[in-house]
Amino acid sequence: MLFLSALAIGMITGLQNVTTELTTTDSDVPSTTVSDMGLIEASKASETSDFVNVTIQERPSMWDLYLNHCPRWRPINHIFFQVSNVFFLLSFLAPHTPTGLIWLRVSLILGCAFSGLWAWSIECYLDAVLWNSAFVIINFIYFAIQFYLLRPIKFHKEIEEVYTALFKPLRVSRRQFRRVLMCMRNVRHLKCHELYAHEKVTKVDSLSLVLSGKLVVSQNQRALHIVFPHHFLDSPEWFGVSTDEYFQVSIMAMEESRVLVWHRDKLKLSIMSDAFLQAVFDHILGRDVVHKLMQVSETMAVSNGHLPNSYEEGEDKPMLIVKKSGDGPGITALLNRQLQAADPNAWRLGRIEETDHETPV
Repeated sequence: MLFLSALAIGMITGLQNVTTELTTTDSDVPSTTVSDMGLIEASKASETSDFVNVTIQERPSMWDLYLNHCPRWRPINHIFFQVSNVFFLLSFLAPHTPTGLIWLRVSLILGCAFSGLWAWSIECYLDAVLWNSAFVIINFIYFAIQFYLLRPIKFHKEIEEVYTALFKPLRVSRRQFRRVLMCMRNVRHLKCHELYAHEKVTKVDSLSLVLSGKLVVSQNQRALHIVFPHHFLDSPEWFGVSTDEYFQVSIMAMEESRVLVWHRDKLKLSIMSDAFLQAVFDHILGRDVVHKLMQVSETMAVSNGHLPNSYEEGEDKPMLIVKKSGDGPGITALLNRQLQAADPNAWRLGRIEETDHETPV
């Protein structure tokens, strides 16, 4: 707007009417008169002179105005002026990327610096020096902020593995994943046979991801399935279960394990404003739930289990249920196959002994 205003003022000034005032006066004409004595006397007939104002209005065309405005060009400006404009040209060519913003700010800083140097050392324009100094300061502040945001973001080794395995394939940036980690409650270390959650005792107020080790999910002391690294412990509870409800299963560590624990409500509030992160978590957790249901279905098929009557009547119970009666060697064999599928050598260390009535962990 300022540029357009200055251009309009210049055009109005250039197109002002050219007024030429031409003044013509009549010269005094001498006259002769005859007196009473017969003498001829010369006298000046004083006649009023008229001033005629002639105004000639010329309206030159736009082309005539600008072509004849500079009949002779001045010499080319100093090298500082040329270099400053080269950097301004480079700033216009900056791509629309994070690194392009760095390019833009650096070019503007250098261009304004050379322009101010030209105004100070060559032309001695104080106002130009002050304006360019202000431009350099402003662009340097934006450059520092952008450079800080582009710094490499690194995670702990275990967290890096989680990001690489689960979030990076879905094109989640490191900055977005760091935002998710800010909702982390802690990294919990579990010893062998230590309970992470006790059925009908522990509240569902977190979202937990296994970093290392193995944990077994059971109900009424009957094993349902095993949770391996980079899988969630409570993904079924993410969908439609409030934090006031309790776990309907028990979760126990089969070996020393480390679990990443998020505060569930805080995490949901954090990703609520980001539809992309919401879709990512729904996808990852939904896939994890399907994996668990397939494991439980295989376990139920081997044990000839079925849902209890209370669930068939409509009571809200989790799907991870196996009938207590009828458990046999098939369940433990299936769990051992789950171990072997995850790590062919790990099942020998954490193998569950086959019994007819219970499955120790």
